[in-house]
Amino acid sequence: MELRYKKDKIYDESFLDVCHANILAFYEFYCAKKQGRSMPSRSDFDPLEMREFLPSMTLVDVKPETNDFIYRLVGTKEVEIRGKDPTGKSVRDEFYGVVVEEVEENYRYVSEYKTFLYDHTNDADKSNKIIHDETLFVPLSKDDNTVNMIMLFSVQQFAQH
Repeated sequence: MELRYKKDKIYDESFLDVCHANILAFYEFYCAKKQGRSMPSRSDFDPLEMREFLPSMTLVDVKPETNDFIYRLVGTKEVEIRGKDPTGKSVRDEFYGVVVEEVEENYRYVSEYKTFLYDHTNDADKSNKIIHDETLFVPLSKDDNTVNMIMLFSVQQFAQH
Protein backbone atom coordinates (compact mmCIF):
# COMPACT_ATOMS: atom_id res chain seq x y z
CA MET A 1 0.00 0.00 0.00
CA GLU A 2 1.45 3.33 -1.06
CA LEU A 3 0.80 6.07 1.48
CA ARG A 4 -0.09 9.40 -0.13
CA TYR A 5 -0.91 11.35 3.04
CA LYS A 6 2.02 10.86 5.43
CA LYS A 7 2.12 14.42 6.77
CA ASP A 8 1.24 14.62 10.49
CA LYS A 9 1.17 10.81 10.85
CA ILE A 10 3.33 8.62 13.06
CA TYR A 11 3.44 4.87 12.34
CA ASP A 12 5.56 3.69 15.28
CA GLU A 13 5.59 4.10 19.05
CA SER A 14 7.62 7.32 18.85
CA PHE A 15 4.22 9.05 19.03
CA LEU A 16 4.27 8.20 22.75
CA ASP A 17 6.91 10.91 23.23
CA VAL A 18 4.69 13.67 21.82
CA CYS A 19 1.07 12.63 22.33
CA HIS A 20 -1.41 13.98 24.86
CA ALA A 21 -1.48 12.14 28.22
CA ASN A 22 -5.02 10.86 27.48
CA ILE A 23 -3.85 9.29 24.19
CA LEU A 24 -1.02 7.59 26.07
CA ALA A 25 -3.45 6.29 28.73
CA PHE A 26 -5.81 4.97 26.01
CA TYR A 27 -2.93 3.24 24.16
CA GLU A 28 -1.72 1.57 27.36
CA PHE A 29 -5.31 0.44 28.10
CA TYR A 30 -5.61 -0.96 24.54
CA CYS A 31 -2.25 -2.78 24.75
CA ALA A 32 -3.20 -4.38 28.08
CA LYS A 33 -6.19 -5.98 26.31
CA LYS A 34 -4.01 -7.79 23.75
CA GLN A 35 -3.07 -10.58 26.21
CA GLY A 36 -0.28 -11.92 23.99
CA ARG A 37 -2.17 -11.39 20.72
CA SER A 38 -1.34 -8.82 18.07
CA MET A 39 -4.84 -7.27 18.38
CA PRO A 40 -7.59 -7.49 20.99
CA SER A 41 -11.20 -8.11 19.99
CA ARG A 42 -14.19 -5.88 20.66
CA SER A 43 -15.37 -8.35 23.31
CA ASP A 44 -12.19 -7.71 25.34
CA PHE A 45 -13.46 -4.22 26.20
CA ASP A 46 -16.00 -3.55 28.93
CA PRO A 47 -17.60 -0.11 28.52
CA LEU A 48 -17.78 0.25 32.31
CA GLU A 49 -14.00 0.04 32.67
CA MET A 50 -13.42 2.59 29.93
CA ARG A 51 -15.96 5.25 30.91
CA GLU A 52 -13.40 8.06 30.81
CA PHE A 53 -12.54 7.26 27.17
CA LEU A 54 -16.06 6.75 25.77
CA PRO A 55 -17.01 10.39 24.95
CA SER A 56 -13.91 10.72 22.72
CA MET A 57 -14.07 7.27 21.12
CA THR A 58 -15.30 6.12 17.74
CA LEU A 59 -15.81 2.52 16.67
CA VAL A 60 -15.82 1.72 12.95
CA ASP A 61 -16.77 -1.55 11.25
CA VAL A 62 -14.45 -2.75 8.48
CA LYS A 63 -16.38 -4.10 5.47
CA PRO A 64 -13.80 -5.76 3.18
CA GLU A 65 -16.47 -7.05 0.77
CA THR A 66 -17.45 -3.47 -0.11
CA ASN A 67 -14.12 -1.78 0.75
CA ASP A 68 -16.09 0.42 3.13
CA PHE A 69 -15.89 1.60 6.73
CA ILE A 70 -19.10 2.16 8.71
CA TYR A 71 -19.45 4.17 11.91
CA ARG A 72 -20.72 1.75 14.58
CA LEU A 73 -20.44 4.00 17.63
CA VAL A 74 -19.49 7.67 17.94
CA GLY A 75 -18.81 9.17 21.36
CA THR A 76 -20.77 12.17 22.62
CA LYS A 77 -17.80 14.53 22.42
CA GLU A 78 -17.09 13.45 18.84
CA VAL A 79 -20.75 14.00 17.88
CA GLU A 80 -20.66 17.46 19.48
CA ILE A 81 -17.52 18.45 17.54
CA ARG A 82 -19.01 17.23 14.24
CA GLY A 83 -22.40 18.78 14.90
CA LYS A 84 -24.13 15.51 13.94
CA ASP A 85 -24.07 11.79 14.69
CA PRO A 86 -22.74 9.67 11.79
CA THR A 87 -23.53 6.31 13.48
CA GLY A 88 -24.59 3.73 10.90
CA LYS A 89 -23.25 5.76 7.99
CA SER A 90 -20.23 5.27 5.76
CA VAL A 91 -16.95 7.03 6.59
CA ARG A 92 -16.84 7.97 2.90
CA ASP A 93 -20.11 9.89 3.27
CA GLU A 94 -19.69 11.30 6.80
CA PHE A 95 -15.92 11.63 7.29
CA TYR A 96 -14.40 14.21 9.61
CA GLY A 97 -11.29 15.64 7.98
CA VAL A 98 -10.09 17.65 5.01
CA VAL A 99 -10.23 15.12 2.16
CA VAL A 100 -11.97 11.75 2.10
CA GLU A 101 -8.97 10.03 0.46
CA GLU A 102 -6.74 10.88 3.42
CA VAL A 103 -9.34 9.77 5.96
CA GLU A 104 -9.93 6.46 4.17
CA GLU A 105 -6.18 5.92 3.81
CA ASN A 106 -5.88 6.03 7.62
CA TYR A 107 -8.51 3.31 8.00
CA ARG A 108 -7.05 1.21 5.17
CA TYR A 109 -3.56 1.41 6.70
CA VAL A 110 -4.77 0.16 10.09
CA SER A 111 -6.88 -2.55 8.45
CA GLU A 112 -4.24 -3.82 6.02
CA TYR A 113 -1.18 -3.59 8.28
CA LYS A 114 -3.08 -4.66 11.43
CA THR A 115 -1.43 -1.94 13.48
CA PHE A 116 -2.07 1.47 14.97
CA LEU A 117 -1.77 4.91 13.39
CA TYR A 118 -1.35 8.23 15.18
CA ASP A 119 -2.62 11.28 13.31
CA HIS A 120 -2.20 14.82 14.62
CA THR A 121 -2.86 18.21 13.13
CA ASN A 122 -2.33 21.75 14.28
CA ASP A 123 -4.74 24.47 13.24
CA ALA A 124 -7.06 21.58 12.48
CA ASP A 125 -10.41 23.33 12.31
CA LYS A 126 -10.88 26.25 9.92
CA SER A 127 -13.65 27.64 12.14
CA ASN A 128 -10.86 28.57 14.59
CA LYS A 129 -12.40 26.51 17.40
CA ILE A 130 -9.99 23.55 17.36
CA ILE A 131 -6.30 24.39 17.23
CA HIS A 132 -4.89 20.90 17.76
CA ASP A 133 -6.38 17.47 17.09
CA GLU A 134 -4.82 14.08 17.88
CA THR A 135 -6.36 10.74 16.94
CA LEU A 136 -5.10 7.24 17.61
CA PHE A 137 -6.50 4.50 15.34
CA VAL A 138 -6.15 0.93 16.69
CA PRO A 139 -7.23 -2.38 15.13
CA LEU A 140 -9.62 -4.94 16.63
CA SER A 141 -9.97 -8.53 15.46
CA LYS A 142 -12.15 -11.52 16.36
CA ASP A 143 -9.51 -14.01 15.20
CA ASP A 144 -6.23 -12.04 15.65
CA ASN A 145 -5.81 -12.20 11.89
CA THR A 146 -8.43 -10.05 10.14
CA VAL A 147 -9.26 -6.53 11.32
CA ASN A 148 -13.04 -6.33 11.66
CA MET A 149 -13.22 -3.04 13.59
CA ILE A 150 -11.10 0.04 14.13
CA MET A 151 -11.30 1.95 17.38
CA LEU A 152 -10.34 5.63 17.48
CA PHE A 153 -9.61 7.85 20.42
CA SER A 154 -9.25 11.61 19.92
CA VAL A 155 -8.14 14.61 21.93
CA GLN A 156 -8.77 18.18 20.79
CA GLN A 157 -7.41 21.43 22.15
CA PHE A 158 -9.72 24.37 21.63
CA ALA A 159 -8.84 27.99 20.94
CA GLN A 160 -9.29 30.32 23.90
CA HIS A 161 -11.62 33.22 23.21
